[in-house]
Amino acid sequence: MNRTTYTPKDFAWTAWTVADIKKLAPEILAEKKARLAVIKKINPEERTFENTVYALEASDHGLTETILKIDLLQNVSPDKKIRDTAKQTIETIEKQMITVEHDPKVWAALKDYEVGSWREERKYLEAEDQKLFRDMFLEYKRMGFDLPPMKQKHLKALEQRLAKLSNEFRHNINAHEDHIVATEEEMIGLPERYKQGLKKDKQGRYIVTLAYPDYHPFMELAQSEAKRKELAEKFLKRGGAKNMKVLEEMLAIRAEHAALLGYKTHADYQTELRMAKSGDAALAFSLDLLKKVEKGGKADLEELRALKCEMTGNKKAVLHFYDIAYYGNELQKRRFHFDSEEVRAYFPVARVLEGTFKIYSTLFGVTFEELKGFSLWHPDAKLYAVKTPKGEVLSYFALDLYPREGKYGHAAAFGIIGGRSTEFLGDDYIAPFATMVTNFTKPSSTHPSLLSHSEVETFLHEFGHIMHCVLTTARHSSQSGYHTSWDFVEAPSQMLEHWAWGKKPLALLSAHHETSKALPASLLNNLLESKRHLLRYATLRQLILGIFDLTLHTKKNPPEPNRLYRDLVKKHAGIIMPKDSLFPAGFGHLDGYDAGYYGYMWSNVYAADMFTRFKKEGVMSKKVGADYRTWILEKGGSIEDIELVKGFLGRKPSNKAFLKEIGASK
Repeated sequence: MNRTTYTPKDFAWTAWTVADIKKLAPEILAEKKARLAVIKKINPEERTFENTVYALEASDHGLTETILKIDLLQNVSPDKKIRDTAKQTIETIEKQMITVEHDPKVWAALKDYEVGSWREERKYLEAEDQKLFRDMFLEYKRMGFDLPPMKQKHLKALEQRLAKLSNEFRHNINAHEDHIVATEEEMIGLPERYKQGLKKDKQGRYIVTLAYPDYHPFMELAQSEAKRKELAEKFLKRGGAKNMKVLEEMLAIRAEHAALLGYKTHADYQTELRMAKSGDAALAFSLDLLKKVEKGGKADLEELRALKCEMTGNKKAVLHFYDIAYYGNELQKRRFHFDSEEVRAYFPVARVLEGTFKIYSTLFGVTFEELKGFSLWHPDAKLYAVKTPKGEVLSYFALDLYPREGKYGHAAAFGIIGGRSTEFLGDDYIAPFATMVTNFTKPSSTHPSLLSHSEVETFLHEFGHIMHCVLTTARHSSQSGYHTSWDFVEAPSQMLEHWAWGKKPLALLSAHHETSKALPASLLNNLLESKRHLLRYATLRQLILGIFDLTLHTKKNPPEPNRLYRDLVKKHAGIIMPKDSLFPAGFGHLDGYDAGYYGYMWSNVYAADMFTRFKKEGVMSKKVGADYRTWILEKGGSIEDIELVKGFLGRKPSNKAFLKEIGASK
């Protein structure tokens, strides 16, 4: 199959101006209308898979990619005018595209095909083509075309409003900025490397922002309890009161939207297309797992409270939400004889990247090459090609690793160009392109960017998403890369996190940033022994978040989000959250992952089970890596998720490995 190759001209979009972006919305919408018009004109008796189903799939070709480019610029452009214009353009496209795509004549075309040629064609269509039609038919059915005209109109209005609110919710989180200031004395516990990376105010005090590279080390290392409290309370107000209002309206619209379509809850609507299939099943899974880990999670926190009592000399000391990271690190130092800063010295970004490339080259039979002469949206962003051992280009990806003002504040993989065949039965293939966006500490003139071990896990996880995107061979873009069920999409990346806990992979990922020496054996062994450090609490926290999300989307009249979150944390973890906190306002997963956060735990079951093959046959096994690439990474969503796992494992999946991993096997 011949794959496209890209030149610097193909990345001219990274330099789009405000005027360029403003022109795109009407062009995209006009082209989409024109493509649908051709499909609608076909006579019912002449409909085929190619001129109807594939044509509908192809009606997005090129257009979706342009929309995703605009969305990426909204999240990564250093120019606020570009970000704001991109945001407005995305809102315009999303609102008007609902009107364009919610076309009863398109639904009629699919129904004509279903009762016509489909009955004969399905006998010889490829499995992925059959799945494409079934999925597409269900998607259009869920648009409510069988509703009375007035209800259809109202449904469309709800979806347009929800699209605008969704974009606003994300924007408010990204745009939220706040900080604390700290004196030299209040910075005790923080390393010089960290302090040198901070700005200072006119009084010479350090400015600590809410950006991840500032926030997490401070919460973990700062001895000043008062300053940890101040920073944590500000962090809990990201998104602000305005996002609480946005969320309130989003929840109401989602519930009304689901009810109009005949679903009991928004969670039922969302999970219909996922492995869970219903909100009740997702909630039951989460609550059952909660029973298995709650006691252990609370025991982890009690250990931290006991340590605080000892270190402060106060036998009645209370463990607060802003203490967990700090005393977790202190306990780790005592129990495993190392601290996160000591380990960080062995994980410079350059070494982690080099090691990741070596690991994935070995496992998946590919090579990576940084491309020069390509201008992207910021000098920090670098472009790479993925090639076969013979030098043939398979795909491309970019890495944008360091924080800056206005940039997306978390870690994520953005699929921009999905892999796909250029024609229905053609031999040419569009090379995928994806971007990994993170916020690791930026290197300075005196210090390289050094990752904590947990950040190495994050790196492997997000790069796993990139591999899922760029190694796809799926013929249809809606099935390529990580276009799987939403509660399976994390599994391939979660599985690859295990390489942060193996001696062979760690030898490739680590080397002291000054001496290039390997991790000392004692430090390496202590690090590996710490794998389950606070794991029960971490699992408990994930489950609480998943249950919080599902409760908001399964209850007819859900509790006020802030109160619900505080109550869940208090009940299941015993931690008191401040009444004036606005955690839901900054919980970005409530948009995009709505009624889906449970999927992190759900997919972890499959991730742990898939890793059993590597554990048994070797974490650097080329054979297992090739099978993983073939079954999991290449196929994407072209077959059912459960069949992907069965194909790779050669058996039905089990939850035994997962329960053992989290210490809940009994």
